[in-house]
Amino acid sequence: MKYLVMPFSLLLFILMTSGCTADSVEVAPPTIRPVKLLTVTDVNAGSVRAFPAKVAATKQATLAFRVSGHLVDLNLFEGQQVKKGMTLVRLDNRDATNTLLNREADHELAAADFKRKGELLRRELISAADYDLSKAQLKSAEANLASARDQLSYTELKAPYDGTIAKIDMDNYQMVQANQTILVLQKDSNIDVVIQVPESLASSVTRFNPHAEFMPEVRFANNPANAYPVRLKEYATQVTQGTQSYEVVFTLPRPQNMTVLPGMSAEVSLDISGVDTNSITAIVPASAVLKRDVDGKSVIWAYSDESGTVKQHIVTIGNVTTHGIEIIDGINIGDQIVVAGVQYLSEDQAVKPLRWQRGV
Repeated sequence: MKYLVMPFSLLLFILMTSGCTADSVEVAPPTIRPVKLLTVTDVNAGSVRAFPAKVAATKQATLAFRVSGHLVDLNLFEGQQVKKGMTLVRLDNRDATNTLLNREADHELAAADFKRKGELLRRELISAADYDLSKAQLKSAEANLASARDQLSYTELKAPYDGTIAKIDMDNYQMVQANQTILVLQKDSNIDVVIQVPESLASSVTRFNPHAEFMPEVRFANNPANAYPVRLKEYATQVTQGTQSYEVVFTLPRPQNMTVLPGMSAEVSLDISGVDTNSITAIVPASAVLKRDVDGKSVIWAYSDESGTVKQHIVTIGNVTTHGIEIIDGINIGDQIVVAGVQYLSEDQAVKPLRWQRGV
């Protein structure tokens, strides 16, 4: 029995020692933590918006006669350039001229009578009442004469400013009524560009930011390659009928190298950030910023593609907004930063970008 126990013990010892050889020991590879990354982009990249627009005349006048009459001198054409004070259209003025002659004669008679009555009153040959009546008749004659002159002037339409004949609604030799539209005159020097802005952006568009890197500009449909700077002219505080939007008007000098007419299509590009972003490098999620316990400084973790590790960067933070935390200094455009689980990272730790698989 003793001889049977020893071989069994020897066999058990060999089996136990054979499982502990160097070849059978497996070393677990180090764990590389997956991290969620965010590429830092320009803070202004998403603040520039394009709005469809229509070209409008800076100043436009609908011209009409103040009196009725027979149209006898209409020799204009649409698109014609005119100067301020130029006579554009005439009515037959014979009736107005005859009326003016009558009023001139009445005035001369009243003036002569008033002069005689003054001499008679000085000699005490008439009463003061007769003199006062003659004086009143002279004033009435003067008023009638001025009215007749005005009526004669109303038979001509003159250009109120330099401009372009945009539209002519009448033909020569027609009978026209008072206040009936004859033509439309548009001012030449500047043009307006009108856009409709939804109520959610109305305050951003109308609050001009002079420090923005991107200034408002317009591109016209007939020449989209060129952009022209515009400035805010006016905006409506009441919604456009039938929409929930507000009308905003920009203006610019008329381009010299192209033809721009009212009614043409355009596109206005605006920076709607509404804040001074010159001092802000980026806006990052709040989860990307960590405050160190040792010195209380704010840090972020930046990832390096070359080494596959993360390094700690001290940053200067600005305001906390609804979009995240403003970073003033410490990171650059194009850096990749960790935006989740930053409290579990260490300096030069190996990590790998977290990539979502399709269907997950």
